[in-house]
Amino acid sequence: MGVSKPESGLRYADVLIIEAGELAGRPCRVETFSFKSRDLSGLDPDVLKAQMRADAREALRKYGETLDIRRESLHGLLREGSEVAVSRVRLVYDSGEGGKLKPRRVNVLNEAVREAKDAVPGVEVSFQ
Repeated sequence: MGVSKPESGLRYADVLIIEAGELAGRPCRVETFSFKSRDLSGLDPDVLKAQMRADAREALRKYGETLDIRRESLHGLLREGSEVAVSRVRLVYDSGEGGKLKPRRVNVLNEAVREAKDAVPGVEVSFQ
């Protein structure tokens, strides 16, 4: 889905959810998902934390706060033209088959996720 922001230009969100409200089809919630497929399994804990913070900042910068939805067919669902406030940004890492792409030490992974969430409020970080 094409979305635009002055600071990052035209981008294509991996997933954009517009939940239509009950009043005149107006959205009550807009969410974006950014999916990453990275091999994080062998990273030093400090490098892992830095990578996850950078990915969370990028997701917020590109797909968070306020977006301009470029698809005209959706403009009828939107409150004010094509501009929407994003209520949630989700950064989802692909853990690979059997979890081979994520760090083996769960405590290191949990700490890195927590630090990314603390450093970039408004971005949820998870693995699938």
